[in-house]
Amino acid sequence: MKQKGKITAFAQHIIDTFRILYYEEGITGRAFSNIITDKANPTRVGNIESEYTIDKYSPELIIKGLNYFGKTMQDILPDNLLDDDTLIEKTKVPILKGMSIKAALNSLIEEGYFNEPKLRSEITACYNSFLPKENHKRNSDISASLEDLYNEGKLLKIQGDKGQNKEDKLIRFVRNTDFKEG
Repeated sequence: MKQKGKITAFAQHIIDTFRILYYEEGITGRAFSNIITDKANPTRVGNIESEYTIDKYSPELIIKGLNYFGKTMQDILPDNLLDDDTLIEKTKVPILKGMSIKAALNSLIEEGYFNEPKLRSEITACYNSFLPKENHKRNSDISASLEDLYNEGKLLKIQGDKGQNKEDKLIRFVRNTDFKEG
């Protein structure tokens, strides 16, 4: 098994913060890579986010990312003091604290969750699995964001078959493999 990369808690915070920002913007890691590397390295963000590298954002890439989002370093600094500069194992959690529902769904699309058709109840259960119980959502809370992603062309609706039980007839959402970004 591959060994996980180790970085500082601050470097992990910067990685997670940029993931939230670009998913909130509705773009992929590849698109964000193209933005901050002037299309020179479309896989740069993927390498930075990989749990198995020690890659992190360079000061130059941080500045380009901040400029793109109209943010300052002050805007993305952690609210609380982080541990000292000891190295921690890198993580890549699909749904991060502070993500909107739509950003979380964009993350799940990019992570391949929607490569297989999913019922609304399955999507809600997956979403809730990343949050403490007091922050859990209902199917109805997630519906509007699923519809937005369908209207944007990122997701398709697959009509259930005419099976015997109710679940067979429900609509499932699946990634639109023909969707081309921007």
